[in-house]
Amino acid sequence: MSKLENIISNLINIDEIMSIHYFELKSDFSFLSEIHDYWELVYINSGSAIITADGNESVHNLGEIIFHKPHEKHAIASLPANPPTVFIITFKTDSKIMSFFEGRRMNVPTPLRKYIAEMISDGKEAYYLADDSPYELPLKRREDGLLGSEQLIKLNLEMLLLKLIRSNTIPKLPNPDYKNFDSLTNNIIEILKNNVYGKISVEAIAKQLGFSRTHIASVFKKNCNKTITEYLGELKISEAKYLIRKQAYTVAQISDFLCFDNPQYFCRVFKKHTKMTPKNFLNSVSYEEKQQ
Repeated sequence: MSKLENIISNLINIDEIMSIHYFELKSDFSFLSEIHDYWELVYINSGSAIITADGNESVHNLGEIIFHKPHEKHAIASLPANPPTVFIITFKTDSKIMSFFEGRRMNVPTPLRKYIAEMISDGKEAYYLADDSPYELPLKRREDGLLGSEQLIKLNLEMLLLKLIRSNTIPKLPNPDYKNFDSLTNNIIEILKNNVYGKISVEAIAKQLGFSRTHIASVFKKNCNKTITEYLGELKISEAKYLIRKQAYTVAQISDFLCFDNPQYFCRVFKKHTKMTPKNFLNSVSYEEKQQ
């Protein structure tokens, strides 16, 4: 084997952390728009935030993550009825794969939220952070910080980004020909894919797309021969199969990750779709499939 074959492909490399914030916004909070030449990641840890990006305003809720690309004009404000707690980190990277996140709206799968928690913890160890101010200030290193805290922030951020790309590209989803559908159906499917690890109602999808509930339900059923709720259920079971094959999580954890009401309900739905219990499904999977 040549030495070149041993070179690791470095898909994402964070060159510099510019700022870190973790704070609860007041109900009347509104931040004036800004533009900078590096990436910004915003994670909604609780509540709801109004995000504006290049003039487009949208409401984002618990578990959602938003990316602002370099030179994108953006702003954030509280939804007064449900003010959010947010984690914001800005960083420099020239990695081309970051284009994956441009204009994308997604939920952070529960297993991946640990990377955000680690960044918050290590951020407080590495720097003096202003917990009550969203304004960007130069990072000031702590003299008493734990060894390696800065590097761990970088590594956890890179892990989060790579895992997010993975979770939104594998496993293969049902209906591989969905791109042949009309744009409305494609948009609905994209929203459903981004909510496999969350909950979303048909009413919320209709509001997001600017159509009536009846209209999107009718169009989707006509094109996909199933309801929007049924399609989301199939996506969740497909992802459940993937998580079961990983053999890293319990049934209760998978049920929680995929936002089922309880493990018993998850098992009933899983059996309805697969004709097997989660345990029987795992036993039916080959060794090669378990490594995928």
